Amino acid sequence: MPAFSSPAPFLCVLLCVSVALQRSDLRLAYVTHNSFFYYSCSQDPQPCSTSSLADCRCKDIQLSALHRPQSHSSPVFRMRRLTIWFTSPSNTARLLNNSEVRQLTLIHCGPGGSKGTSSLSPDGHFAVQHLERLTLINLPQRPSYSCPDANKAKNSDLENGAHLDINRYNRDRDTNLDLIPDIKRDPLPLSSSQVQDIFLGRELGAAYYEQARLGIIHSSVLEWGSEVKAYTVQTHIDSDGTLPFPDLHLPKLPETSVIYVSFVY
Repeated sequence: MPAFSSPAPFLCVLLCVSVALQRSDLRLAYVTHNSFFYYSCSQDPQPCSTSSLADCRCKDIQLSALHRPQSHSSPVFRMRRLTIWFTSPSNTARLLNNSEVRQLTLIHCGPGGSKGTSSLSPDGHFAVQHLERLTLINLPQRPSYSCPDANKAKNSDLENGAHLDINRYNRDRDTNLDLIPDIKRDPLPLSSSQVQDIFLGRELGAAYYEQARLGIIHSSVLEWGSEVKAYTVQTHIDSDGTLPFPDLHLPKLPETSVIYVSFVY
């Protein structure tokens, strides 16, 4: 009988290819008071360093195209993992509202960008569906913003309220939660108060992608140097698409008998 070689080397190769594929499609948004740049990168760029974006594909998107009424009815971001650099908390909250992101990293690039968060909306909060992990980072540098002319994309794909990315999390069932930007590579010293990493709903056992989730984030979370807290409750969504919280005004949500709602403030 012919001898069969061990499958270990073959499995190792498959694992390496799988990890490489996962990390070859990293999504980064850079939001300022006047601009919105969207990057697709082959590796994690150094936080708040535009020079590390040289090999990324870039879309320079007009904020006005996202402020139209038809854009409010559907989420701007729809993906499993997203990193946002921002200097404008109000625009960041507006773009994230009603988005669908499982692992969200928010990096505040430079102090002094918190003006206007309190006037974001009468409710003072925004919602992120399916949110499992939230990482907040403060870095002192404010990068200059640019998008290489060769990589600029037309804005027509957003004129009709189209999403920036296809909905991937329903078919990407990798539940590893360690694929956030490697902050240790950043030469800037970071104190514990500058990096806050929160696993939402873990205290209630909401640790799996099958379970419905919703993150309600207060706009003050985006202010420079804010200390963030969170708590999670288990509740339901009525047939009319509303939560049993009278002070929350959110878009209509799919009916579900069990949903974990995390309040971040």
